[in-house]
Amino acid sequence: MVELSEKDKALFIELLTFPEKDRLLSQLRKFSHREDLFIVGGAVRDFLLGKRITDLDIAVKYDIYALYQYLAEVLSFSPVPLSEEFGIYRLAKGGYTLDLTLYRGETIEEDLRERDFTFNAMAIPLEGLFEGPFYLYDPFYGYSDLQKGIIRALGEENIKKDPLRILRGYRFYALNYGYLEEKTRVYFQNQAQKLLLIAPERLSMELKYILISDKAYLAFKAMDEDRVLEILFPEIIPAKGLPQPSFHHLDVFAHSLEALKWAEIILKEPKKYLGLNEIPEIFNEEDFVIAVKLGSFLHDLGKGYTYGESEERITFYGHESKGAELWIARAKALRFKNEIADWVFSLIKNHMRPCHLLKEWENKTLSARAKRNLLKAHSELFSLWIVAMADSLASRGPDKEKDYEEKLKAFFKDLLSFQQDLERVEKRERLITGKDLIAIGFKPGPLFKEILEEVEIKAIEGVLKTKNEAISYVLERYRKELPK
Repeated sequence: MVELSEKDKALFIELLTFPEKDRLLSQLRKFSHREDLFIVGGAVRDFLLGKRITDLDIAVKYDIYALYQYLAEVLSFSPVPLSEEFGIYRLAKGGYTLDLTLYRGETIEEDLRERDFTFNAMAIPLEGLFEGPFYLYDPFYGYSDLQKGIIRALGEENIKKDPLRILRGYRFYALNYGYLEEKTRVYFQNQAQKLLLIAPERLSMELKYILISDKAYLAFKAMDEDRVLEILFPEIIPAKGLPQPSFHHLDVFAHSLEALKWAEIILKEPKKYLGLNEIPEIFNEEDFVIAVKLGSFLHDLGKGYTYGESEERITFYGHESKGAELWIARAKALRFKNEIADWVFSLIKNHMRPCHLLKEWENKTLSARAKRNLLKAHSELFSLWIVAMADSLASRGPDKEKDYEEKLKAFFKDLLSFQQDLERVEKRERLITGKDLIAIGFKPGPLFKEILEEVEIKAIEGVLKTKNEAISYVLERYRKELPK
């Protein structure tokens, strides 16, 4: 054991940011005489890093259920069903958790030996938090690894027993706990196929943690190098080494990873890359970040299934629709929530539309109807903008226009302005309604929708401003449609 100071003890208590902390500590103090109770796992790790402690995990050798029942009665924490069969009990309140876990083995050392990484295999005797010396029990030198920034698995057997630890390793890497030690990556490579045995919900949860980090690109890159990424997203395999037209400088898969890298950079510096004066609140939402990063990484997923080549050029006709279709199947398999699945589906399906419309916009021939159709297809413009910009920045082939990103930026700013105009028009009273069309002689039918949309677009463009102008316009444009 390593003896820590009274100052360290005070720091631990300070970092413990639980609601009703004093009451919690007061109740735990009643059990400080028990030598079998140890604070373990993330609480110890985060304390040593000076991070806030929001999850408290206590290893218990005996009478765990009685302790659990007592704490459930005296604390205003809610019991959360976990796995009583394996001796895991949880109390939670407002995002904070108190876990009681039965020893895996006869001693605390045997319990720690069964954990995932060395820096998670440290323990502090509960009694030391209240009375006597404050010790760190560190049989596997986890503190040294933590200080050196090494993510080291305790052994391959530990990974084999719970393959989800593979993704936890990349998650710790993405969260800046250090680099993955070489042998640990070999263990991951050897056991990667066993990820298929894990409940999909647990896989998607770990992927979520990686995606909302600042190092999703580097984590995905390492996962690809270790042949883990293709276990989770097997649809990417045909994209590897697949050539592209001269607009690009990378093969399809390398370009996809590069797009993820740029999406992450743009999310960090949106003012620089999107020219925004103020950052919209949506940029701070987890679902937005996840959708943007997945949309960027998977935007060309369909290219591996639509590749065509002639003497003249390489083609990927319909890759957007194919990619969206492949994604939605994978999203269901991994149990991503519907909101994320649908958002990424739309990003993949529509990621080429800005590119297709840009030339018309430059030539000032892009109609308001075309803009509106884009907004109907994908109304959340910021996510589509980032995916389109990341796609462009990840393309540096000889045939790419040098000022393409600047044009894209100006185009999306115009779209945002158009969207705001559209919202203003939709909020005010329509210039004409279906009743007005009936009054001037039209019969109800599918044509009504077309006419009303046409009038709305002309109102947005400022062509029509009054009801009389709208009626005159309709009578002139649709006179042939009037019943004889």
